[in-house]
Amino acid sequence: MSPTGYEHWTGRRKNIWYRRRVIAAQGLSACLQGRWLKRLIAVSWSAALAQVAILFFIGQLLVPDSFIVRSLGNFGDLPRAVAQGLMVWLDQNPEVSVGVTQNFLFYHFSRFYLPVTMLSLALALPHLISRDLAGNAMVLYVSKAVNRTDYVLGKLGAVLALLVLTWLGPLCTVWLLGNLLAPQWHFFWHSRAALGHAMAFVGISMLILSGLALGVSALSSREKVPVGAWLALWLVGGFISRGPRGSGFENPAQSWLENLSVTFNLDQIAAALFRLPDGLKLAQDTNPIFSQFTGNLPPGMMSTLENPDLGGAAIALGLLLVAAAVVLYRRVQPQ
Repeated sequence: MSPTGYEHWTGRRKNIWYRRRVIAAQGLSACLQGRWLKRLIAVSWSAALAQVAILFFIGQLLVPDSFIVRSLGNFGDLPRAVAQGLMVWLDQNPEVSVGVTQNFLFYHFSRFYLPVTMLSLALALPHLISRDLAGNAMVLYVSKAVNRTDYVLGKLGAVLALLVLTWLGPLCTVWLLGNLLAPQWHFFWHSRAALGHAMAFVGISMLILSGLALGVSALSSREKVPVGAWLALWLVGGFISRGPRGSGFENPAQSWLENLSVTFNLDQIAAALFRLPDGLKLAQDTNPIFSQFTGNLPPGMMSTLENPDLGGAAIALGLLLVAAAVVLYRRVQPQ
């Protein structure tokens, strides 16, 4: 019998997750080639350093001879009285004070990164699926024993990795460094709920935005089309949603137009997870100074935070994800 030239494979076999990981790594590497995307990542981490400084400032209120405490004498009577009240509150009720304060701060910290993340995704869209569609890359992927599901999961991994760099990574670093610089170790324990709320919000938002980004990237092989569609989804939707009231906090009544905004819908998820009114009530019970804050809040703000439109947000985001899945199913296939 004549030799065929084929030999039995003796090397190490790679499972399907290795191939998906290769697709994810290639997608992330392609996204990071842009200078502006690198600059946005630098902005995220620079903002994280500023947020660490805020946590450090709060922690220094517990150090009697710190520069911050010594500087209180240079301020007016009211700021000095407020700061001294916070010092006593932090010292006598650490479980409430640290937990409530960091829960409030991380509510705003986590939402701060959203615009940077949306811009980062806009820059990354052409590198996800659009260029593969232009070059019929799915034929090459299928020839390597990778099906459509593996391809989509790999691209999803690339988007999630990018969002870790611009959102989740900086936020977790803020919590870690901020509490490492705190004067007492119990800050880690008392701020665990704030970290949990932040990770839950960011994790859910990352999955939603990643799914939407893949769907938008698959709209066309022309790179400008997905970018324009993403900016329209973000900016135009946000502009229309503010039409009836000009602000999401001016009226407790909800309008379906608000749910056209992805940002507004994510804000409802944040409000439901962080539950800021519960923390404010707990703070008022332990420190009367916080009773003055409620009366100074914009009309309808507390009502909106207490009763977020979670149902409307879930429906709107669900419909968008279904539309993205339909686009992926129709566009991502061998030609």
